[in-house]
Amino acid sequence: MPTPRMTTCHHCGLYGDLRCSQCKQTYYCSTDCQKKDWSVHGIVCKPIKQNLKRSEDNAKLPGEIKNNVDFKGSVTPVDAHKIEDDIKKIMLSDLPNLGLKKDMKIQGTVTEFRNPGEFYVQVYSSEVLERISKLTVKLKDCYANIVNQEEYIPIKGEVCVAKYSLDQTWNRVLVKKVDILQKKAQVLYIDYGNGENAPLDWIKPLHKDIELFPPCAIKCCVANVAPKQGGWNKDYVSIITPLLMGQCCSMTIVDLLQEEMTTCFAVDVVLPGSGKYLDKILLEMGHELSPKRKETKKINPDTGTVLQKDSEGEREKTAEDELVQNSDLAIKVVSVSVGDTFSGVVAHIQTPEDFFCQQMHNGQDNQWYRASVLAYTSEDTALVGYIDYGNFEVLHVARLRPMIPKLLELPVQAIKCTLAGVKPLSGTWSSEAIALMKQLLQNKMITIRVVDKKENSSVVEIADESVTPIISVSKHLLESGHAVKDSKDVLTINETVNTVKEGNAVGETINKIDWTWVKLTLKQTLNVLLCTVNNPGEFFCQILDDDLLALNVLNKSLSEYCQQTSTSVFKPSEGEPCCAFFSGDGNWYRALVIEVSSDGAIKVQFVDYGNVETVTPDKLRQISSTLLKLPFQGIKCWLSGVKPVNKKWVPEATARFRMCTAGIKLQARVVSVNKSGAGIELIDNSTGCPRIISEILISEKLALKEGLPNKDGLPNTSAEKIEPQETSSEQWQTIELPVNETVSVRVMEVISPDLFYALPSETRVDQEKLCRLMTELVEYCNTQNNHSFRPKVGEACCAKFAGDGHWYRAIVLGVSQSEVKVAYADYGGTETLPFSRVLPITARYLKLPFQIIKCSLAGIMEWSPLVIDLLKTLILNKCIMITVKGINENIHAVSVEKCFQNSSLSIVDKFVMEGLAKYSNAGNQSMLHQAHVKEASCCCTELKKQIEKHEEILLFLLNKHVAQDKCSEMKKLLQH
Repeated sequence: MPTPRMTTCHHCGLYGDLRCSQCKQTYYCSTDCQKKDWSVHGIVCKPIKQNLKRSEDNAKLPGEIKNNVDFKGSVTPVDAHKIEDDIKKIMLSDLPNLGLKKDMKIQGTVTEFRNPGEFYVQVYSSEVLERISKLTVKLKDCYANIVNQEEYIPIKGEVCVAKYSLDQTWNRVLVKKVDILQKKAQVLYIDYGNGENAPLDWIKPLHKDIELFPPCAIKCCVANVAPKQGGWNKDYVSIITPLLMGQCCSMTIVDLLQEEMTTCFAVDVVLPGSGKYLDKILLEMGHELSPKRKETKKINPDTGTVLQKDSEGEREKTAEDELVQNSDLAIKVVSVSVGDTFSGVVAHIQTPEDFFCQQMHNGQDNQWYRASVLAYTSEDTALVGYIDYGNFEVLHVARLRPMIPKLLELPVQAIKCTLAGVKPLSGTWSSEAIALMKQLLQNKMITIRVVDKKENSSVVEIADESVTPIISVSKHLLESGHAVKDSKDVLTINETVNTVKEGNAVGETINKIDWTWVKLTLKQTLNVLLCTVNNPGEFFCQILDDDLLALNVLNKSLSEYCQQTSTSVFKPSEGEPCCAFFSGDGNWYRALVIEVSSDGAIKVQFVDYGNVETVTPDKLRQISSTLLKLPFQGIKCWLSGVKPVNKKWVPEATARFRMCTAGIKLQARVVSVNKSGAGIELIDNSTGCPRIISEILISEKLALKEGLPNKDGLPNTSAEKIEPQETSSEQWQTIELPVNETVSVRVMEVISPDLFYALPSETRVDQEKLCRLMTELVEYCNTQNNHSFRPKVGEACCAKFAGDGHWYRAIVLGVSQSEVKVAYADYGGTETLPFSRVLPITARYLKLPFQIIKCSLAGIMEWSPLVIDLLKTLILNKCIMITVKGINENIHAVSVEKCFQNSSLSIVDKFVMEGLAKYSNAGNQSMLHQAHVKEASCCCTELKKQIEKHEEILLFLLNKHVAQDKCSEMKKLLQH
């Protein structure tokens, strides 16, 4: 984004971005300065356009001034002049083009992605950015508050301006279709690439003062690949969209395809970060895609051995090429099934998820190799894949030969594989992990076992049995810290269970038993279920994944195993794993011996659930090593960010914690890890509004925020729960409103009565600094390429607004597996975005306070969970009046007034009156207890007077009643 023009007030000399609407030459900081300067400026103030009527009285002030800086959410400018009716219609053919030609390399940002055959790219250059910036300002000058004229009817192919529905800004559009009956038109925003159906009264002709420069967004399609039949598979679109949407990509123009109204550019797209070509990735993804060909000759789409092009600028076919197009050539592949085990070599490794292996009983020629041409990189070179080895290479076409049918009789030897049981630490495999796998496998004879099949690859376990002890590649990657366990792999566990059923002898003697626990990594986010809760400082959880399914299968087989096993040979010792009988449900489970007492009682912990029980020796069984292959599932944790009000957790806190977590799928974020367990944050997303468990306990005074002193004045000294210092993205500040000031705000999000986000109606931040900061932020974000960023709730970040494709400062409101909900911190509005459209923010961009403020309801405590939904109904996405009562730790404690049936009532008073909350102290009962003092004409006051009259009448009747003893209880209640 280019730096906005900096202007000064003509009267006082301070910064001013408001311009005289008549001459459009002189700037002011306010209307007051314009009025004071009018005696001088009025002499020289002339309309800039000769065809605009002069004012009859030159002494009158121009009625409007306007803003010339265009950022989302800035003050809407006003302009009084009208667009002329006789403006000539501008067609798309009247606009010049960007001069893009074949073989030209360009860079641009993908602003709209519908499928690989239709997406839009905003060409990236300083000239284009400058033009867009000037155009934005000019459009605001001409159309910001235009007087409504007769309804304008555009025609198909005309270039007009339209008001965008999301942010109400005016932009250039191409009219693609007009529906007179519905009074709508289908338009394409030619500078951004997105489209919509716009009402005709939101479409205006292009003003003659608008420069006719080329559309900044071009329509593109992926070159060299197309779906075989029908449209593009939705799965491909969902996978490719996050890779491209909003990303700055390099691409080469392969061809120009003339369409009805526009030109479509067939491009070779290089994915940012990976450097791979998009067409190559699409071809590798599935069989329903085929290379695009321009030859009229029929070609078998299933062979795919060589891709030929014969258009201008591409390699011309030779006589030898005709051989390779033979439709009778059918490629066979080596077939493997789940359970197969064979000796082989790894032929090519891209990542642990993408490599190729060969069975060793098949031989190959060592000079020329069978290959498939994936794409032509130039007129003389081609990208080929060796079908028997899996690797790729760019070769000169002179090194290619046509394929004859006899050479295809032997099946393709490269077996595409995925390593079972592991996945990368952060979404993509690191170079260190790939290098380690190559070191372990290349040039070695290894044993490969197929454990699962995917669409186009085999899931395999690999072991090097040539050394002692045997090296498992998956285990080695896990132990070296280059991978984490992939919980989707349950086949190994099923095989373990079968082994127990079939082969483990009763009374098996085990010299050494190895076992592991499920391990968590710092900043890992996952879904969990709490299984045992001692208190908020000690509980056990299970990760909700396929390992739980494996655990259920294992438990059933373990129960059968224990019922057949004798107790006579088993003498437990402390720290030893075993099988233990749980009296709660009468089943057997895996356990660890914690303590063996002198009277023979044995205390055990059930390792998959965390609970502890004392059993007798006859309730224990020796465990088979096969039953220990699945890591222990119970993870010891504590709630991060909180500590007990006193030194120990009170029963009320534990009960409330259980109520908030029992049987609920929770989102957990690992904050700290040590030998005894993990400190985690817990978020409940089941209600549609994220509820942070720690904040619930703090708001109900059942816990203190970590770092604050206890009631005895001593800080928490627990060494286990010391958390890392907050990152800069968590240390953001908001503007501070003066105490006792009443302001109008719009509520953006409600978390609880103790935390909701609001945006003041009046700007409180220096606009000049904010404009400069936004420009720097856009430049910073365009240089970033961080796809592994996973923000947490409450954290500041950079977010790319879907309305205009620009980056803004934002606050994270909620996080799911694939999306993040943000609130824009300076301009308001909330949006749910994919992770690819958020980036981490640095301290440099947090120095200027956010315009959005954090609020809490003053004077309320012990509120019911129903309060949250009611509060959302009352204030969410509404303009309300708040009065600041105090500021503590960047949170404004406020009172909120709401109109109820023509009377105003404090929301806190409403909650208390309905029995949903209690006052925190008497001083906060403002509205309710001052009603008589203010003599407010409130329906509640009138109702209270009527109740008092009825009480007097009832007391009179009771006092005169004959049987006074029978009415004593009622009298006490009334007098109270």
